Amino acid sequence: MKDFITTQEWSKKDLDTLLELAKDMKYNPLKYQNKLDGKSLCMFFYNPSTRTRNSTQVAAYQLGMLSVLNGIKDSWIGYHSESIKDTSRVLSSYYDAIGIRIFPNVVDWKYKEGNKIVREFSEWSKVPIINFEDDQFHPLQALTDIFTIKEKKRTTEHKKITISWAYHPKPLPLSVPNSILLMSTRYGMDVTLAHPKEYELDDEIISKAQKNIKESGGSLNFSNDIKESYEDSDIVYVKSWGAISAYGDAKKEKSLRMPNRDNWMIKSKYLNYTNKDSIFMHCLPIRRNIVADDETIDGPHSIIYDQAENRLYTIKALLYYLLHN
Repeated sequence: MKDFITTQEWSKKDLDTLLELAKDMKYNPLKYQNKLDGKSLCMFFYNPSTRTRNSTQVAAYQLGMLSVLNGIKDSWIGYHSESIKDTSRVLSSYYDAIGIRIFPNVVDWKYKEGNKIVREFSEWSKVPIINFEDDQFHPLQALTDIFTIKEKKRTTEHKKITISWAYHPKPLPLSVPNSILLMSTRYGMDVTLAHPKEYELDDEIISKAQKNIKESGGSLNFSNDIKESYEDSDIVYVKSWGAISAYGDAKKEKSLRMPNRDNWMIKSKYLNYTNKDSIFMHCLPIRRNIVADDETIDGPHSIIYDQAENRLYTIKALLYYLLHN
């Protein structure tokens, strides 16, 4: 039995298989219609979702599966009346797979506590656990991101990707930047991580990314300067995240982010530093004219809607991979 909690725990070979499967499903959907007939998926959401919830439910339907949406307040675990062990053991006797989404606010902004809960579900489950995003990882998004990059750029090797922090009115989870950093460094990309000085990522994640680079033949650089980091980029991946040094302390964190409000609101002119055929990516949702301006989001470099559409094919591939035969 295989869980999907972080892409880092999957072999490159298995990830490649998923990507090829997703591609085939995108262009040959009838080939897989109702192939998981009779299978069922429990979708456990501690937090809201648009793309993850809808893409998964549509994918499950196209594969012939039953998907059941569970909000945290629909179950006793949401009222502290039942343990994770009991919940996981029981639900895994009903379903063929369980997906879980849990954000930092649910665990009082104690970093990695959400991931710990997902792993506790895994410990007691008799079926695969799919991480719909926790406070440390968003593997479904990372899988889609690399799929989309390969689709648009044909190859990932030595393509320059700038993973760029952006201003946001409040601190956001580290799950997306952690995940795209780990995924891009596994695929031989030349990665630049760009952010203000106070917004370094988790040392553990950086260490894993550096190990990935040694194995993949790519590179990893860091920059606190937008022009320097965007220059000659093939891909600009924008995402805001909270400062680890002030994690869980909203007042302190705000004092760190506010000085970066103007410079790190991503403007279309910044893309002039990149290659002419560069692409702009964001996982969505995005606050327009706060995180990035309309000209960037709707401009010729932007592929955010193609990126979002691909969420359907990658989750579909994962469900099929985990549950077929």
